[in-house]
Amino acid sequence: MAEDRPDGGPARTSIAGPTVTWFELFYDLVVVAAVSLCNDAYLTRPSLGTAVAALLSMAALSWVWFLTTLFNNFFPGDDLARRLLLLGQMAALVIAALSVDQFEGLSNATGLIAYAVALLIVGLLVLRSHRGPLRVAVLKGSALAIGVPAAVCVIGSQLPDKYAGLVLAAALAVSIGTVLTARLPANDSGSVLRVDHLRERRGLFILIILGEGFAGLVQTLHHLGSIPRGGVFALTFVLSFALWWIYFDGTFAERPGQVIVRWRLSLLAHLTLIYGMAGTLDLLVLLTAQEEAELGDSSLLYFALSLATVFFSFAVLGFTVLGRLGTAGLVQIASGIIVVVAGLVVAQGEEASVRTLMIAASILVVGNALFAVWTERATDSGGWRSALRRVAGSEDGVP
Repeated sequence: MAEDRPDGGPARTSIAGPTVTWFELFYDLVVVAAVSLCNDAYLTRPSLGTAVAALLSMAALSWVWFLTTLFNNFFPGDDLARRLLLLGQMAALVIAALSVDQFEGLSNATGLIAYAVALLIVGLLVLRSHRGPLRVAVLKGSALAIGVPAAVCVIGSQLPDKYAGLVLAAALAVSIGTVLTARLPANDSGSVLRVDHLRERRGLFILIILGEGFAGLVQTLHHLGSIPRGGVFALTFVLSFALWWIYFDGTFAERPGQVIVRWRLSLLAHLTLIYGMAGTLDLLVLLTAQEEAELGDSSLLYFALSLATVFFSFAVLGFTVLGRLGTAGLVQIASGIIVVVAGLVVAQGEEASVRTLMIAASILVVGNALFAVWTERATDSGGWRSALRRVAGSEDGVP
């Protein structure tokens, strides 16, 4: 599969047949477990404040996962030193997640220091993989993308707790901005990215995130001993399955012969997708358990904004593959706008409003799934006009 080079030169061909190791899968499960702790802190005491804290923390933890995945993509390996460093990073991420709960968790200072350690371990992994003159350039890049954000967290850990969120947001913004504007060096094989490996890693992470959302729903209903809203419960399955379907078969389906790899935009869109999916699934849990009142009148609007973020992220991911929005992308953007407008209209928290928004959201998501998959297959077969002609029986001279 061809890939773009950082210097804008001709595309190179990636190494064939990259696979995900069992240790990478173990790493995924630990990171997602840490992410789920952020969700638990929100679901235990749902409010706008805990929602913001949980989503910011999830974005920060997911970003470390992205950085580590990029490193493993560029420099595949499974030596003992790497495993030990990653085990230390896993422990640091779990400690950071344990500090999200402001009532029963660890202190904010402990969480920020643990997050700094997780970032610095990525820097150590990168430096271990370079020798000679290239090491100096890598050291400069790592200092900006990893060292500065880590220092911000360590310094910020000495500030009052009320500034912890701002400190983490600042560190995350610096790291993301630096990485997404950097030119990545080629690895030893001359390739920039192993496309298949990166696609599989991101897909697995999204899959596990959605699975954790279902686990939260089942756990909440188990504690309740009942299903207060059976209709919303059923729609949750439909909506969640449709989201999976859009991602894996419609928006980010594998496209043999892809030449350009827009990895920066893809990573950023995955980050917003995780936020949107987490917020959507969290609100589905609260709506099913009839506990959305904890968020007040903003609960349905929060759900609408989260789902709209999912649609917008899908549109961007489609662009990273096609190089244009396409019809499916435009439909996803329009759907996101419709969801936001619907949330503004029915954000009163009443039972009828919950049913109305859920049914409308499910119809939109399922409709987008069907349209995205159909468009993807039509594109692979020569375009949607060609697909329409085949359906009408007028292709190749057939009347």
